Amino acid sequence: MNARVLRPVWIGACGLTLTACGSGQDPADPLEPVDTTAAPQGPQPTVVASVPIPPNYGIHDTFVRDGIAFVCAWNTGVILFDVGNGIRNGAPSAPVEISRLVTETTAGFTGARAHNAWWFHNPGAGEKRYLFVGQEGPAVVGFNSTGDIHVVDVSDLANPVQVARYHMTGTSQPAGAHNFWMDETAQILYAAFYNGGVVALDVSGTLAGDLAGREIARIAPAAGATYIWGVHLMGGWLYAVDMLNGFYQLELAGGSLTVRTGGGNVTERFSSDLWVHGTAAYTGTWGTRGANPGNVVKVWDLSGAGAPTLADSVVLSTIGTVSDVQVSVDGKQLVFTSENGPGAGVHVYSLADPLHPAFTARHGLGDQGFHTGTVADIGGKRYVFTAKNPPDPQLVIYDITALIP
Repeated sequence: MNARVLRPVWIGACGLTLTACGSGQDPADPLEPVDTTAAPQGPQPTVVASVPIPPNYGIHDTFVRDGIAFVCAWNTGVILFDVGNGIRNGAPSAPVEISRLVTETTAGFTGARAHNAWWFHNPGAGEKRYLFVGQEGPAVVGFNSTGDIHVVDVSDLANPVQVARYHMTGTSQPAGAHNFWMDETAQILYAAFYNGGVVALDVSGTLAGDLAGREIARIAPAAGATYIWGVHLMGGWLYAVDMLNGFYQLELAGGSLTVRTGGGNVTERFSSDLWVHGTAAYTGTWGTRGANPGNVVKVWDLSGAGAPTLADSVVLSTIGTVSDVQVSVDGKQLVFTSENGPGAGVHVYSLADPLHPAFTARHGLGDQGFHTGTVADIGGKRYVFTAKNPPDPQLVIYDITALIP
């Protein structure tokens, strides 16, 4: 795909929405569209806290670990909240700010544009020193992107300090960071870089300055037509979702990243987020491609040596984008967020049968929807940390404990 078949329109924090030449329905979607705007009988997601975020775009993503929520608040930077750690006596129902940091502005565009984060727990060094922050700059989907990886020393959570940066070079068009996954045991950071593909970085030891020399390998699976949204490590394999080409199984071996299988398996829609749990995987869809909206969650069977085979799809008639996808740590629930339409909100499905999710509940706050959602178990309860979109951006925290099968 090239720039001539795309008609980009700027929509703010996440860059672009677009339509592309092409049409047709998805022959692989076996489920009929369902309307989840009407709540079923029984327990529902419960809002336990709503934290206003400065409308400097607002909130994009949240990483939660050890009772600390790292809120990526775009040009406001990264805000750290105690939501159960104890450092400020906070809780999911009463988040307390610990600190905040505005990461560097990359030359060529305005603001920190803090998009996503990962707090690295280094088992080799026995430390929790570094926070990796992704910066999402302006982009044209399918063509180019911008933004770097910033490394923040959070050994003192009350006084975070940026110490290093990675900037991708050597691509035909500028390439920028999107979502991460880490192999913490091997001390490797995997990052999606849209048209730059996937990069693997050695993050062992002390990190400082320019991390270009830490690059282990990179891959753009479809030459000239790659646009990787995210990555996920599971079962020794690295999985990647490409907005243009679908779902890949990758392998890092001998200092090289290679495509094991996949790709070309979602071409009727733009793919979005992914999550892998055991031998099942779930990928979202985004925006509009031809006549097809991003209203589908694809369900993949990975039992054949980890190779993705489409097993089912969840099709929702009242949304336009599946924005974030996650499976709970116990594998019992699929949670995803959505935007664009009366059904926008947070959606909870049972995974009693992992290859055939069953609708449990949905909650929304109007047509704004949620740009991301992060599932975290804290104090024996299960929460979803969602990012409510502008014009009144908020960190909205749901308790979904009562919905666990």
